[in-house]
Amino acid sequence: NLQIAVPESALSVKKLECEVVSNENVATFIKEFTVRLPEGEHIDFKSGEYIQIDIPEYEADFADMGVADIYKGDWEKYGITSLKYRNTVPTIRAYSMASYPAEKDLIKLNVRIATPPFDRSQPKGVFKFVPGVPPGIASTYVFSRKKGDKVMISGPYGEFLLPKDDPDTQEYIFVGGGAGMAPLRSHIMHLFKTLKTKKPVRFFYGARALVEAFYLEDFAEIEKEFPNFHFTLALDRPDPAADAAGVKYTPGFVHNVMYETYLKDHESPEDIKYFMCGPPMMVKCVNELLDSLGVAPESILYDNFGG
Repeated sequence: NLQIAVPESALSVKKLECEVVSNENVATFIKEFTVRLPEGEHIDFKSGEYIQIDIPEYEADFADMGVADIYKGDWEKYGITSLKYRNTVPTIRAYSMASYPAEKDLIKLNVRIATPPFDRSQPKGVFKFVPGVPPGIASTYVFSRKKGDKVMISGPYGEFLLPKDDPDTQEYIFVGGGAGMAPLRSHIMHLFKTLKTKKPVRFFYGARALVEAFYLEDFAEIEKEFPNFHFTLALDRPDPAADAAGVKYTPGFVHNVMYETYLKDHESPEDIKYFMCGPPMMVKCVNELLDSLGVAPESILYDNFGG
């Protein structure tokens, strides 16, 4: 008899029509996109996994994307609100979940809008897109969805998972930036809200400025309740808005901040397990740092769907 082995993970994959609950900016170019599963349905996922969204034929006007007032200035400055797009080729895109398993029937994503590249031949301060290059098909679709709209998703998928059998003494460091926040939030919320982990855990998150940082309340709450969790916000440069708001941060790029404030004086950084998701340049810099500290590649786990 022919026997076909089907991975256990494949058996839990579902395709569902979900309803958009909210679609709000959490940073200038990032939205938290939240959908509700159909009544009675449940996706049995693990923290760090991703879903796929069906991208149908659609039309979108960037001026109608409901960008919050605090971010509109940059959208207008860069000419983003003048963009329009019509997609004629259905496709599928993967997005990591920012939600964690206990959030049940809600799926949260952190999606960054992908605009066409800027024309570098323009004078300084003049922002024009390269002609003929479209914006991101999937991010434009997600950004243009409104509350009550229906979207098709499938999942869960993914291998960016927490190790199963690590002892309570195993230290974890999460490091991220941009929309790479999504799977890291999922892991951290699951570790503390559900598992009540005793492991020492640190999260270093890098952003250009306070206005680009989000979910700070989630991590402040965990830090208050669990002495084994420490969150460090790294902002590229001193930020008057953060100072005025009394938000604690460290100026500098996230890999430098992680080194100067912690790893520099750590007895054995090679014994830590690192979880990373963020923009390519951040990933490159963190990798170079960890390599210089003698951290083995197998001690660094990645998610390539964020950023």
